[in-house]
Amino acid sequence: MTTIKPSYPQEFNYYQPILVRYSDIDTLRHVNNIAILEYVETARTGYYKASGIWDGVMTGGFGMVVASAKIDYLVSIQFGDKVRVGIRTGDLGRKSLRFQFQVESEDGSTAFARGEVVMVAYDHSEDHSRPVPEEWRVKLAQFEHNEELLA
Repeated sequence: MTTIKPSYPQEFNYYQPILVRYSDIDTLRHVNNIAILEYVETARTGYYKASGIWDGVMTGGFGMVVASAKIDYLVSIQFGDKVRVGIRTGDLGRKSLRFQFQVESEDGSTAFARGEVVMVAYDHSEDHSRPVPEEWRVKLAQFEHNEELLA
């Protein structure tokens, strides 16, 4: 299990609505675990755009790579469920960004899955990690209303 405590809708400044597709369903008749990871990735990229750290253009790579993804699966998602993903910046390191998320029902009453994704700031042209840009720190702190992210 991750160290993330059960969340409540007011804890996220960003929600990404998710359309559960028929193709997401596996032979057990629920959403496959890999589809949930795709939901989180969709929410993460939406969050990047909403927070202002990405303009949606892929010029020379985005500037981050996935270092770790942890998911606790709590309740099966069924075809027809209305789903959203809440995501927030949990912590900023020197080179890493830790995003916490919860996949939940549209009204926030049921948590289907939760966890965290650790991203590493990355210079694709030089093929190595780099410090988290100060501009990202400022934008994420403002978006999250959390000055501790600047430390």
